[in-house]
Amino acid sequence: MNFDARTRGTLLERDIEKVHNKIWITERSHINAEKRSRFLELYFHIVLAMFALASIGISILSGDSIGGLKEDTLSFAAITTLCLSLLIFGFKFGESAAKHRSCYLALQKLRATNHEDSSKLEIEYIEVLGHYPNHTSGDYMRLAVSNIFESAQTLESPPGKKIELGRWARVKYAIGWLIARVALLLFALVPLFMGAYGIAFQASP
Repeated sequence: MNFDARTRGTLLERDIEKVHNKIWITERSHINAEKRSRFLELYFHIVLAMFALASIGISILSGDSIGGLKEDTLSFAAITTLCLSLLIFGFKFGESAAKHRSCYLALQKLRATNHEDSSKLEIEYIEVLGHYPNHTSGDYMRLAVSNIFESAQTLESPPGKKIELGRWARVKYAIGWLIARVALLLFALVPLFMGAYGIAFQASP
């Protein structure tokens, strides 16, 4: 089938637009990945400091009279502090956040560059991704899910673009989101309860 130059130009623009849309989605997912890594880095540093302060507080308040239960509490705090330190060092949340930031900035630069060939644009897009860590499915779902009760989700950009998400995918995302936040909240409260227990135990006869 022969196409005139105008028709070929229109098809080329559509192909380039499709790749641009794909790049935009990946770019936004990496933005979410950076936010997640920054949050986890700050969260674990704060919780680590809280465990350390709780341990110091209990040790000071107890003086020389450390009972069996209080000794177990201090041991738990010491082990948890060590594990958190290893976790922060091992996962390198700050370094991961910096890599995700570099990735989405590179993708933004790629989208801003004029391209006349969709195949070449996609090759450059894949080359950029090859230099950086991948985002998680949760980072993509944070972008995709605007309403867990609707299967058709509308992205902020590209304008009018809709994606279809199955019921199980939406429910799984909602359950995972809720469990993760409840777990983080409860874990952050542990040093507070531990410190309160230590003080109350010391005050008791």
